[in-house]
Amino acid sequence: MMWHLRLLPKANRLCLFGAMFAFPLFPQADETVAKAEFNQSLLRSSIDVGMFSEGNPVAPGVHRIELYMNGIWKGREEVRFELPNATARVARPCFDVRLLDALGLDLEVLDNSVRSTLDTGYSCGPLDEILSGTKADFDSGAQRLDVIAPQLLLQRSVRGYVSPALWDHGINAGMLQYNYNAYHAENSVLGSHSSQYLGLHGGVNIDDWRLRYRGTGTWNNQGGFDYTNTSTYVERGIAPWHSKLVVGEASTDGQVFDSLGFLGVQLSTEDRMYSDFQRGFAPVVRGVANTNSLVRIMQRGSQIYEASVPPGPFVIDDLYPSGSGGDLLVIVTEADGSESSFTVSYASIAELLRPGVTRYSITAGRYRNIGLHNEPMMAVGTLRHGFSNLLTGYSGVIGAEGYGAAALGMAFNTSIGALAMDVTHTQAEIDSGTTWEGQSVRLTYASILPVTETNVTLASYSYSNSGYLDANDAFLLRGLRRDDSSQWQHAPQARRNRLQVSATQSLPEGYGSFSLSASTQNYWRRSGSDTEVQLGYNNQFRYFGFGANLSRTRSLESGQLNNQLVLTVSMPLGSSSPSNNYNASYIRDRASQALQNRISGVMGSHREYTYGLYGNLIDNDQAGTASTWGGSAIWSSPYATLGGSYASGDGYRQFSANASGGVVTYSEGIVLTPMLGETVALIEAKDAAGAQLVNYSGVRLDGQGRAIVPYLSPYRKNTVELDPKGLSTDVDLKVTSQNIVPTAGAISLLRFETERGYSVLLQGIQENGKVLPFGAMVMNNLGQVVGNIAQAGKALLRLPSEQGVLIVKWGEGDAERCSFDYVLPVNSQKEGAGYRSVNAVCATQIN
Repeated sequence: MMWHLRLLPKANRLCLFGAMFAFPLFPQADETVAKAEFNQSLLRSSIDVGMFSEGNPVAPGVHRIELYMNGIWKGREEVRFELPNATARVARPCFDVRLLDALGLDLEVLDNSVRSTLDTGYSCGPLDEILSGTKADFDSGAQRLDVIAPQLLLQRSVRGYVSPALWDHGINAGMLQYNYNAYHAENSVLGSHSSQYLGLHGGVNIDDWRLRYRGTGTWNNQGGFDYTNTSTYVERGIAPWHSKLVVGEASTDGQVFDSLGFLGVQLSTEDRMYSDFQRGFAPVVRGVANTNSLVRIMQRGSQIYEASVPPGPFVIDDLYPSGSGGDLLVIVTEADGSESSFTVSYASIAELLRPGVTRYSITAGRYRNIGLHNEPMMAVGTLRHGFSNLLTGYSGVIGAEGYGAAALGMAFNTSIGALAMDVTHTQAEIDSGTTWEGQSVRLTYASILPVTETNVTLASYSYSNSGYLDANDAFLLRGLRRDDSSQWQHAPQARRNRLQVSATQSLPEGYGSFSLSASTQNYWRRSGSDTEVQLGYNNQFRYFGFGANLSRTRSLESGQLNNQLVLTVSMPLGSSSPSNNYNASYIRDRASQALQNRISGVMGSHREYTYGLYGNLIDNDQAGTASTWGGSAIWSSPYATLGGSYASGDGYRQFSANASGGVVTYSEGIVLTPMLGETVALIEAKDAAGAQLVNYSGVRLDGQGRAIVPYLSPYRKNTVELDPKGLSTDVDLKVTSQNIVPTAGAISLLRFETERGYSVLLQGIQENGKVLPFGAMVMNNLGQVVGNIAQAGKALLRLPSEQGVLIVKWGEGDAERCSFDYVLPVNSQKEGAGYRSVNAVCATQIN
């Protein structure tokens, strides 16, 4: 037998694929399905077409197919197919709870006996035996399952809802997320400053229970090292109640009252079990940095965030909801050591609910604030209910040692917008003989104004009399009075009036949009007010973006007004490289002006490298003119995200380095990842090292074929997809995507089946010199089909061993089959593209 082996280039892959047979599609088969007969004289080659007598053959096994319900696409799913009997050629789809839910059928209408069967397995009979009145047809050519069902049998849940029967609680595993930042600056006048920050978020999952821990460590060369345990708690979801239970150190949700930290027990509604909602609430922090800067965020004296940012406007939108509530103090430290700061309001407003929907929260335990030594026992309860499309009512009570509060409010959904009004009454005993009692009235409004299409995202006004204290302020005042009377002068001031407005206005197409953000507040027993106003404009003209931002702030301490103007222009660098951009900004404020120039972009085959270079010119009224330059870089590696920055200017220089990522441990080992969120999936795909996760830059399967999908939406269907590009042709992913519906905090395990073998392109001929018949099956010596003959006698095969026997069969007679031996070289294993090529003469005599 004559054969030889060579490697084929990528260009020859096009000849690997066989044509699809144009035979009738089979309907939902039953036991008496009619068999078709074919006229052999119409075929060019002798081949057994009996396999098509029941329709296009469908092999048993798991197939990834398209799902359609009443003509509407419902997604792609892995579906099991089984033969109805030993002689059948066409396998049927098998239905289980997961497939019925994916099709959109209402699981609640299933017969109890059928539901019991599907909960523990699957049914491979006709669909109308499971649900009367339905019909299913599978198109093997299009790999499409069409189901027809009356509206009565379809799910009527809200969009995005997934039945609890499909929720995945994940595996028993541990996780740790870390965020490290090191900062160093040297100044010829101020000296040097160094600081380090480490944020940790870890936990352990056991069945439905989630143990979580948060802590932060800070160090600087003036104050030394400090570590704070932010929170430690255990939680789990309670599906029948659409609720969650939390035990330990956590915080209330801030829906009716401001958020309160506690050490105790909380039972509350889990909104994500109903529909899509944001996880908690935390404000977005926006500011402007003149150089590579260190941004720290403080809340009630405790640092809750730190990051290095490049020069120009920055946005911090990944703050976790904090337990103590209250406004945020943002401190920006420039590379030359200078500092600026501003505050960001942190408030919560009432929400409208759907008619008939109820939300509740019950908390009992000890008030927790790391800045206080005296932490009273307390109980907090809130209740909200949607009475109709027009009206939602909400209320709440707080009972604590020396403090009580009651709130009552209503929210209206009107034709002119959403309006909420509430009244809160408080009574606080600060020390013996001193009692504060008062009320606070709050109005909030949100709407898109007609005609002008102005989007007023928030307009809020509150008035409090002199005796009103919220719980956080009352506990802090009492703690300061009892612990250290000398600090009484630093006690929080009772707020009198507070007004916040945020709005956006879109102009006609091509003219951009305006935005407005303003807030002001004053206090009892203190003159002056805190005021901040920001007005912005942004537009895009072809490839160029430009904008302007004007802000005006008034400091309560000094009474000075400061106006700042920021003009920005951006453009791509080169039409073939849209990931690289040039940005220029002009900044003018009360005492200085600056011109900033920055080039930034993304590089790498997987877009895993991010860089930025800048050069600035700053003119200060007192210090004169100075220039500065610097750069930063970030690498999203398969195991961690690493970054660094450098800046230099007149009399100073600055360095920073940061690292972030996560670690997941489970029974099979340890997996490192550059990103780790609250709810994740652990991928296992044996022999598929190097495959990339779609939509996650830089995340690839490690040497063990494992990776972490960092961000999944809990209680929602998530599609996890692998990109096989770059894998060896010797490795085949049986499926490239799967769906998963994890519960909150779950670490879900997804196994992607792979097949490893020697990829071979066969060019076969018979002993008489004719090419092998089109459609013939190629089998190994165990009778397993390893491929089919396509055009010109070619076939793409994946062989399990380096030597063996292949049998080609196109009929039942001895003259309609042949075989040949093959032996692959010992060093034939390889990575990357290309196929081994085998030219063989197939003998009719079976060896």
